[in-house]
Amino acid sequence: MKPSSGRVVQQIRKQPLLNDRVYAGLSKAAASRANRTVWSETSAAPPIAAASPPSQPAPSRKRKPAIEAKSVPRASRKASAKKAVSNKRAAKQRVIVQHAAPAKVTALTTKSRMIVSKAAPQKQKQKQKQTPAVETIREQAFRITEPQPMPILQPQPQLHAHSQPQTQSYPPPLPQPKLDPIVTVSATPANPVVSVIIPVMNERRTIGKVIQEAKKVHSSVEVIVVINGSTDGSAAIARRKGAKVIPFAEPLGHDVGRSVGAAAASGQVLLFLDGDMIIKASGLKAFVQSVLHGGVDVALNDYSGPTNKSSVHSVVLAKHALNTILRRPDLKGTSMTAVPHAISRAALMRIGADALAIPPLAHAKAVQRGLIVQAVKRINVGKLNLPRKQRERTNPLELLIVGDHLEAIDWLTKQTNDRGGYMDLERKRYLAR
Repeated sequence: MKPSSGRVVQQIRKQPLLNDRVYAGLSKAAASRANRTVWSETSAAPPIAAASPPSQPAPSRKRKPAIEAKSVPRASRKASAKKAVSNKRAAKQRVIVQHAAPAKVTALTTKSRMIVSKAAPQKQKQKQKQTPAVETIREQAFRITEPQPMPILQPQPQLHAHSQPQTQSYPPPLPQPKLDPIVTVSATPANPVVSVIIPVMNERRTIGKVIQEAKKVHSSVEVIVVINGSTDGSAAIARRKGAKVIPFAEPLGHDVGRSVGAAAASGQVLLFLDGDMIIKASGLKAFVQSVLHGGVDVALNDYSGPTNKSSVHSVVLAKHALNTILRRPDLKGTSMTAVPHAISRAALMRIGADALAIPPLAHAKAVQRGLIVQAVKRINVGKLNLPRKQRERTNPLELLIVGDHLEAIDWLTKQTNDRGGYMDLERKRYLAR
């Protein structure tokens, strides 16, 4: 008895070289033969089989003979037909399982293509909407980057080894309009007209009032306070009153303080005061006005000291002697030693700020160099100057002031001759022994 088609299929499936596709094709061929046999007996046309992948002969070492159809009884035909239908269904399920993944990928691909095809018109619409803005930006960029005409540059002259190159700005600068010159009508606090210089040493009782009166001498004034080693808080009071304070830890002396303050001053008139003498602004204005409007370079206090005594003070004699040697007996005992006095900016440049540290020397330089020196107003500073007995015992000012006048006379003899510029007249000194 020949093996049935089911056995043949099972035997072919056991071969390792056949794949599922070949197995499905053989199963379909066996089923189609069984159908042909069934339909031939009933003389009806066989049904049209669905398209399936072409079957390939299974590779084998020995070719087996093809299965020949044989007429079988009706009962066996029904059983074989049912079996063929079940085998066909099983083959279809295997084919569906085998091609499920590609079909799924194809479906996803088709779906993505549909999404892309739907999204493409929207992108085109967005592009069409953005096109005018992009075109506008391009037109503006083209206008901005439009080439400008280059200016005609003049040929530069050849430079020598000692000359420096002249830099030219590009593009060439536009001509600037001519402005009217600025005219300063009156001075400002940054550029004062009057500078009041006050040396201070432990004078907290009077320094505040002295600064108040000093500020009234002119509408544009600066007050400079030079601290000579004060320890009583005079510097703090001066700052509160709005003065410019120049502090020194060691005592400098009033004369050196005036020299320091003059070097720091910026006014056109320099007025010198003492921190222990309260003088009304009405008395101080005369010195300032004589320098500003009277043409005076050095305005002195017309105070010559007491001369109607039998024993005259050595300082008073020294002042009279110096003015006589300077050929200015009209000045009597007036000097830059006494305050208040004022000088102009031109006088400061001719004398020098360092010379103010020795007042008689500054006085001699002002007269000898042709400056206009005048006694302007009398203020009795003898009554205002408080006696300081302790200072006079340890460091008397009398010898210091007399020595300053002798130094001024020595400077004058070096500028002229041994007689200070005077002639010997008819004296015959060679006969003297």
